[in-house]
Amino acid sequence: MKNIQGVKIGNMVNISINGKLHKKNCGSPKEADELFRLVLKAKETPTDENVKSVLCYLNEKLRIGMMAGLETDPENGEVYLAGFNTPLPMTLVEVIKEYHENGYPLEAIINFWKLLMINPDVRVRISLFDFIKTHDFVLTDKGYMVVYKAVVFKKQSDNDLSAFVSNQYLHVKKDWKTNPGKYVVFRYLNNNTYGITKKATANTWKETEKGIEFLGNLNELYLAIFDDKDPETVYTDKYSKTMSIALGQPVYMVRRECDGDPAIECSYGLHVGATKYVEHFGSNSNAVLVCYVNPAHVVAVPVADHSKMRVSEYFPFAVATYKDGKIDIVEQAYFESDYQEYELVELEEQIAKVKTNELPIEKAKEAEDEVRPMSELMKILETRLIDLG
Repeated sequence: MKNIQGVKIGNMVNISINGKLHKKNCGSPKEADELFRLVLKAKETPTDENVKSVLCYLNEKLRIGMMAGLETDPENGEVYLAGFNTPLPMTLVEVIKEYHENGYPLEAIINFWKLLMINPDVRVRISLFDFIKTHDFVLTDKGYMVVYKAVVFKKQSDNDLSAFVSNQYLHVKKDWKTNPGKYVVFRYLNNNTYGITKKATANTWKETEKGIEFLGNLNELYLAIFDDKDPETVYTDKYSKTMSIALGQPVYMVRRECDGDPAIECSYGLHVGATKYVEHFGSNSNAVLVCYVNPAHVVAVPVADHSKMRVSEYFPFAVATYKDGKIDIVEQAYFESDYQEYELVELEEQIAKVKTNELPIEKAKEAEDEVRPMSELMKILETRLIDLG
């Protein structure tokens, strides 16, 4: 049986639990009242649960976690997603509290964290959410990050058309908020430039009179970019110019060959970033690709430059509008399901590794060692697989 005593003086609450003194200078009278009521409740009925509520309230991180309905541990001061033992970083706890209090949907945040829990580097698990809070990143409902990659053309048999189709598709979906299938793409024969018009309008046009050639439905042309097994437009990285990058196809680098040291700004790994990074390193002659990144594949968030990160995999799905040195930021997820298909295969492979007592994701250079038990990793992977099913 625990002995609990307490006194409240203004915003200060002094508490004694079995002779150990705890002090809390609360930020407001309301907070002080809430804590003192918990003390009085635990004094009257000193159950483990009531005492835990008092201890959690004394620690800001635990207090927020308790208010947001998360699991808390007063012994180590950590907060967890229910059912897991990987501690949440403080920034994420605060965001969950804000969403919870305002009734915002938590799906994107929770799915992001479930993917980030798979990441074997604790430094990434702590720093990545601060990174996306600082910059203009978007999270999809399934938890993927939407990032940008500055590239140059490697193979460009018809790159202007692919870029036009991607840009117009995003423009119609995002700005006009209508169905791209209602539009037709055409080419001006005199200068080989492109345009779009509504299908109903196109049905009244004669190609010879207008000096144009109809190329097809905007939605179907955009889908063809992803379905093409040998895409006509292939990009490469700006520096080595050795990579082949095509829309709708994941770009990989072996994780053990990536540098996981956040103290090093530029090193081995696939570089992607926020608009600030792409605007700084890109130019008007480059294409800018919009990509999905699974948080599990983030290798390092450089301390010196929080506008970029190193990853071992990204999935390019569109060409961004890039005018006057500025990117037209994509606010919605497109073809998220395409990337999910690749993730499902990865999850099954990772679960198979854990069953043979292997780590599901290999360690990068200079990365911190994975110390979590295989049972925790298996639980995370199986939960994600169920969520996608």
